[in-house]
This record gives sequence, structure tokens and C-alpha cells, in this order.
Amino acid sequence: MRGAYIDPNAGRVTFRDYALEWADAQQWKAGSRETWPSIFRRLDSRIGKRHLAEIDRLTLQKLQRDLGEQYARSTVVLTVSFAKAIMRDAFANQRIAHDPTVGIKPPRASDDGEDDRVGPDNVPTRAEALSILQGAPSRYRAAIAMGLAGCRIGEVLGLRAESVDSKVRIDVQLQRLGGELVLTTPKTKRSTRTITVPALVAVELRRHLRDHVGDGFLFRAPRTGEPMRRDQAYASAWRPALRAAGLDEDRYKFHSLRHWCASTLLAEGAPITAVAAHLGDVPETVMRTYAHWLRDEDDVPASVLDRVLAPAAEGERVAGDA
Repeated sequence: MRGAYIDPNAGRVTFRDYALEWADAQQWKAGSRETWPSIFRRLDSRIGKRHLAEIDRLTLQKLQRDLGEQYARSTVVLTVSFAKAIMRDAFANQRIAHDPTVGIKPPRASDDGEDDRVGPDNVPTRAEALSILQGAPSRYRAAIAMGLAGCRIGEVLGLRAESVDSKVRIDVQLQRLGGELVLTTPKTKRSTRTITVPALVAVELRRHLRDHVGDGFLFRAPRTGEPMRRDQAYASAWRPALRAAGLDEDRYKFHSLRHWCASTLLAEGAPITAVAAHLGDVPETVMRTYAHWLRDEDDVPASVLDRVLAPAAEGERVAGDA
């Protein structure tokens, strides 16, 4: 009579069968759909044969623990997030009477020694960042420069001549899916953006357009002239740049330049919202990842008001002034 009745038979479908039904109904981007099989295998081997009605919060907590014994924390968080989404969907569709995901927290960073925050070990210093740029092969200096401007490697490899003007439009990324290179939309809707690059980067882009590009993709494989794969970018551009800078070729990833960009902007007092918009991220992600780079801003309001009020104060004198 209250509409709260759940047919016990509804929860007797296995997690495996419901997960496949759930996945088939998702409107995923190509990258997410390609990632799903590996996530499904991890879940199926552990709880695939269980009926939905048998899966409670303790089951999901044990799943998280078991995954943590074999995989990195980031993989555990991603895999469990899919399991939770499936079980929430089962609850919403009245397959089970209770939502077993309530109260489940992600594994602590200290459980496996990982830390979500970015630190000195994966962010180059200013001197190192400039040395990497200077050491890059001339054909790929502009790619390294765009990394310093905060772009992901897929966004850099997807850049085309028509995307570069007085500003740079980032609306695609180059990814390898199913063994083929394809242009897809950026990582998230927010990642589609138009950014103003610093003068140093603008100079490198103009030089690259003048010397290496007719039209189409800015960066191409050295031998075939095809759009450049990520592994080719590492072999032809990134690792040579690190070696030329006097660094071990495994010292940093290309993504470290993005970390350098974000941490530098925040350390210099740029607003979190502006940094997030420049990176194509949400402020919450920027805050969580780079909060320890935020400078003490107690003096910022006063300094801003001093700058704004100073012109007016120059023409006025307080009564009694000599």
C-alpha cells in the first residue's frame, strides 16, 4: 500500500548479468567504453556470481580491500566507483530494497603509500621546466611549450593549425582507441576551452607554424607524417628533451608540465577559478590536488584596495595634514 514493496525475485539476478545490462544502457564516450572491459573483469572475478540481493555494504568493503592488495589506489577507487554506480542503479530500479553503497569511503592514501596531492617529486622546478623546453628538439619545442601552458598531451597532439590564432582553442584530443588514432572531445565538457598563452609559448607556436606546418595537425610522426601517437611523442620529443636538460629520461612525465603550470599559477596568487578554467578542470579538483601550493593570501585584499584607492588618495588630504 505504501509502494515500498520489492519483489524478492528481482534481486536474484547476478551482479554479472545486471552489470552488463547497465553498461549497455550507458552513454559513454569512446574512452570510457574502452576502459569498461578491464573494470568489468576485475568486478566479475570477485562478485560477478553473487545475486544483487546478496551484496551488502560489507561485501563492497571487502571488494575494496581485496582490490587494494593487488592494484594501485587510483585503480581501486575507479573500479569500486563502477561497482557502486551499478548497485545504486539496481536500488533505483527496485531490484534491491536498500542501497549498499551508503557510507563506503574510498581507501585512505596512507593504505598503500599513495597521495592524491601533487608534490615536488612529480613537478619540475622552474629551472628544470625551462631546461626541458630549451633541450627539446626544435621540431617539438612548441609541444613542450604547450605542456608548460597546462595542456594534456592528448590535447597537444590534437592541435591543428586552425586552432591557433591570437589564442589557442582546445576542443579535441588525439587518443588511441582500439588500436587506431582518433580525435575525440576533450576529457570533460569543461576541458573544451580557449586559452591565452604566455608570450614565450606564443613565440614557439609562431615559429612552429612558420617552419614545420602547412595545415592540419601541428605535430606529426617524423617518418610517416601521420598524426603523432603518444609513444612517438615520448620517444621523439619528451625523452630527448629530458636528456638534454640533464635529467633522467624517466624523471618526469609530460603531465608533470601541467602540474608545474597549475602549481606555479597558484603559488603566484592566481584565483582558483581562473586556474581551473585555464586547465579545463573544476575548482574542486584544483583545490584538492594543489591546495598546498596556495600562498597565504591574508594580505591580498588590503593590497588590492591599496592599489585601487591610491589614485584617489593622492589628490585628497586629510584635514590637519601639513
